[in-house]
Amino acid sequence: MLLKRAGMGLLLVVLVIGGFFLGIYLQILDGDEMNKKLGLYDMPIVGQYFVRPTPEDGSTVPDSAAEKAKQEQEKSKKAADDKKSKPVKLTKEEIEKLTQQRQAEEKKRVSKLARLYNEMKPEDAAKIMENMESDIVIAIFQRMDESQVSQIMANFDTGKAASISKLMYVGVPKRVQQVTVDNQAQQQMQ
Repeated sequence: MLLKRAGMGLLLVVLVIGGFFLGIYLQILDGDEMNKKLGLYDMPIVGQYFVRPTPEDGSTVPDSAAEKAKQEQEKSKKAADDKKSKPVKLTKEEIEKLTQQRQAEEKKRVSKLARLYNEMKPEDAAKIMENMESDIVIAIFQRMDESQVSQIMANFDTGKAASISKLMYVGVPKRVQQVTVDNQAQQQMQ
């Protein structure tokens, strides 16, 4: 009999608490208003689910928990700043992985540009590419249809067309050579 009453009492408490939160969830009860009136934010267990309301005049209410959180934030910012100031050392594998990742991203960008210029009229594409660096133009040309490339080059200035043809014959753009030299210098420094 006593166990039955305790079970019924516990069930009643669970139903009341569940109904309270269900009322807030379904917005039947105004949780913010109840929070202000009843001070739910100060209650031991329930308080973690409610935020201390800010006064209407815009000033902040002194709160030891808020002050602690602010101090924690400042500490984490200082720790992050300390990490930023320390030099990062990368292994050869990490450098190779980053280089491969960068090359894959560059291939995607160049392929996208190649598709774009492939769809353009050769005259319009030539006007745009006329002002680009030769190594970028060659990278784009390598991923385009040859017939479209020939029509674009026919619209180039003869000097620009000759220099691009020469670089295509050599096979290695200037910028790629420079990046290779820079990578070798970085590896020697490590």
